Amino acid sequence: MSLDYGKKISDFLELYYTLESATPFQKFMYSTRLSFCICLELAKSQYLGNTTSFEKICNLVPKSFGSRATIQNILNMGLKNSFFIKVQSKMDKRVQDIKVNEEHLKYVEIWIKMHTGIFDPAVTVEKEKKVS
Repeated sequence: MSLDYGKKISDFLELYYTLESATPFQKFMYSTRLSFCICLELAKSQYLGNTTSFEKICNLVPKSFGSRATIQNILNMGLKNSFFIKVQSKMDKRVQDIKVNEEHLKYVEIWIKMHTGIFDPAVTVEKEKKVS
């Protein structure tokens, strides 16, 4: 059994280390826990047909992951590198919504396909903990 776990860890590390040759968006997405969460929060909103602004991101991401200033810096870096785009909110003209650029959203779809099933057991256990 432990040999199987060792092999799985080895395979994971081999894949993880290939991020050295990853695209700029992949490097950005995986650069920190906060940047990873921001990319997924933005993508989630797009897939659900919702909008996301700086304020919404600040409310969604746990404060322990990063400050408002750090969130702003990550969003600015994503915008500067064209990983994200700004669009004027249809609900409030004073608000700029932020989206993942469609080209990079395709990588998020690949990420979802690669990880489908992997996190299911962990999510199930956490949901059961909350019910108990």
